[in-house]
This record gives sequence, C-alpha cells and structure tokens, in this order.
Amino acid sequence: MNLLTTILLGLAFVAFFGFLICKLGVFRRLGLPSKWLLLLFATKLVAAFALVGVYQIVYEDENTGDINKYHKAGLVLYSAVEENPADYFKMVSGICADEPQLEYYYDKADYWYKAWNYGLLNDNRTVIRYNAILDLFTQGNIWLNLIISAFVAFCGAYFLALAMLGFCNGRRWIAVVSAFLVPSVVFWSSGMMKECLVMFSVGLLMFSWTALWRKFGIIKLLVVVVSAWLLFLAKFYVLLAMLPGMVVFALPSKFGSKKLLISSVAVLAVVVALFFFSGSIFGYDLVDTIVNKQHDFINMVNFEADYSGSNIEIKELEPTFASFASALVPAYINTLFRPFVTESDSMIKLVCCAENIAFLLLFVYMCVRFKPIDEKQVRFVLFTLYFMLVLYALIGMTTPNLGALVRYKIPVMPFMLFSILICTDFGLLKKHIGSHFGKRT
Repeated sequence: MNLLTTILLGLAFVAFFGFLICKLGVFRRLGLPSKWLLLLFATKLVAAFALVGVYQIVYEDENTGDINKYHKAGLVLYSAVEENPADYFKMVSGICADEPQLEYYYDKADYWYKAWNYGLLNDNRTVIRYNAILDLFTQGNIWLNLIISAFVAFCGAYFLALAMLGFCNGRRWIAVVSAFLVPSVVFWSSGMMKECLVMFSVGLLMFSWTALWRKFGIIKLLVVVVSAWLLFLAKFYVLLAMLPGMVVFALPSKFGSKKLLISSVAVLAVVVALFFFSGSIFGYDLVDTIVNKQHDFINMVNFEADYSGSNIEIKELEPTFASFASALVPAYINTLFRPFVTESDSMIKLVCCAENIAFLLLFVYMCVRFKPIDEKQVRFVLFTLYFMLVLYALIGMTTPNLGALVRYKIPVMPFMLFSILICTDFGLLKKHIGSHFGKRT
C-alpha cells in the first residue's frame, strides 16, 4: 500500500469514526457537544501517532518497540488468510489453535511464546490476535491499525466517563477530565498495545458494573461478563486488582458509609488471606508466582543493556508474609512518585514526573479543602482505594524498570484523579480566579 493510498484511507477511517461519534445515540449520553467529542477523539489520534514517533524518532527503535513487535507478529497470523483461511480463524479465535500445522505461524510470530509464563494466560497472544483481526480491515497497514486503536481507546475513555458521570453530582467536567485527559493514560493507551485493550475493557466493565449496581438487568450482566473476559485476556492481574473494590461496590445500599468502611476492611482481610493461602485453597500458589516473576524480571533487565537508564533497584522478594510486608512501602513509593525529578533525563520521564507532582499537589489541596461526599461517592472512592492498593503493590514489587512502571500503573490513574476531584471543594479557588480576572477587566 503506497503512501497516497494510506493517507486517503486514513482520512476515510477518521471520517467514518467521526461520523459515528456525531450520529450514534450512545455518544449523546455524556451530554457533550459533538465538536468536543471529536476533539477528544483527535487527542487519541495524536497520541497514537506520537507513541510510534517516540519509538521511531526519539529512541530510533522502529523494530523493537512494542507496537511494532505485536504488529509484525499479527501480520504472521494474517498471512494465513490467503494461504488457509481456516487456520487464520483457528489462530485468532483460539478454537483448535493447538493443531500441529499452526506451529509454522507461531514459530515465525515473535513473542507468541513467553520465556516465563508460570502457567498463566499468555496476554501477548491477545494483542497479537487483536492486530491480526485489525489487519483484515487494513491489509496490515500499521497506520490504519493505529487509527482504529485510537477509536477503541476513545470508546474506553467514553464508557469510563459515563460510569463516573453518575458519581460527580452534576460536575460533568470532573468525569470528562478524569477519563480523557490524564497525560500518561492518553499516551500509552492509544496505540496497538495491551494498554489500549486494558483501558477499553476497564471503561466498559466499570460502566456496566455501575449500571448493574443501580438496577439489575440481563443485558447489563452480559456486558459485565464480556468486558471482564476481555480484561482477563488483555491483562488478567488488572481484573484481579479490580475485584476487591467491585465487591465493596456491590455491598447493599442499606449499609451506609460507616458499615461500608467496616465491611471494606473485612474484604481486604479476606483478600490478603486468600492471596497468602492460595496454594492450599486454589491449588495455585500466587505468592510463589509473584516471587518468581519478580526474580525473572530483575534478571532480564540486568542482562539486557539499559540505554535509557530506566532500570531501578527493588527489594528481592521471598515467599513469606514478612518479605512482602517489608516490600510494600517501597512498592507504593515507586508507583506513586517515580520517576523522581533527579531521574527525569528524558521528555517522557519529565512529563511523568510532572504528572506525579500534579497528583500530589491535588491530593494536598483536597486535604485542605475537603468536601464531604455522599454514600454512593464513598463506594467509588473505596473502589479506587482498593484498586490502587492491590495493583500498585503488584506492580511496585515486581517491576524494576521505570518505563514499564509508568505504563503498567495507568489503569488506576483516572480513578485516582476522579476520587480526588469529587472530594475537593473548588469554591474558594473559583472565587479567587473570578475576582482576579474581574479586577483585570
């Protein structure tokens, strides 16, 4: 496909998705004018192309960036369409995907196999299959795949904003800013990587779960199941990290805020117990898995050359409660505050550092100008807290590389920003800003 054809088809794809955004009724539910939705879609498009540009221009790494890795592997599966369409269907669907003749494609598709899998779902295959499905509509053109992925990311953010809309008590801007405008989330979730599928699944799952909580319905339940399954395929540990908060969220409404807090502590205790006794209860030891995963990750980054200076030291875990407890605080420091200012030797690290500082300043301002919240908002904040505690512990204890760290933590960030904003009274700030501009005029 030549450059002119790519440009014309790209414009056609963008126009088609813009038409859907303007005409489909579901995109009216947020209450934003179409021009604003199109602008938000445009930010996803810019981020998708910028992500490729960072790998190809800044890092001069057009062959080994994750987008290109998964795209090339997807092309291998897509090549079966002409050779044997039935084999293509088997590989992308997973049905009869272990037949001997398919090894020809799997051996050519890099990253189809993981060196260390620990008996868990191989989520590399999910994003490779996703790319292979996109190739059906784009003939394997990476730029057209990016446009489709940008729309998928937009839809995920839109569904998340709809979920948040019911908890901001009319302050719609909080839902829109939290779901669409967190810089790291916009950047890392808009390309053809796992984060795109993760954020789409998280948004759809949260939207359907909150809708089901308000009123039971079979369709809502089916959407919950489908979105949870998609998230499980994309990154199963993100789904596991969401489950404790979802349990708290689903507690009966008659509990009230105080009973919710007490019940949430009980849920946390049960989660910790299930984790440390998972080998006896489920027959699969999660503690040993995390320890082994961390050790392998450390060995991998120590073996590979780190030209970006992103590798960091983390405490090596042992399969004991004391070891995990001692690693918990450093894990949260890494996920919440790194990269530090002294580590920000590139534009990406500098933006991530500024983002961390902005979150910290907002949190401090929230503590000073705390706004009482109602019972349903308490549920959302507790969900966010549990999601953050579980996911950030897992990431912080197992990830010895800042580049991976800033990507892995993005699913929680929109929830953190939303929870901070709904708990903050901006009345005094608005008054000062209004008086300032009033004096100037």
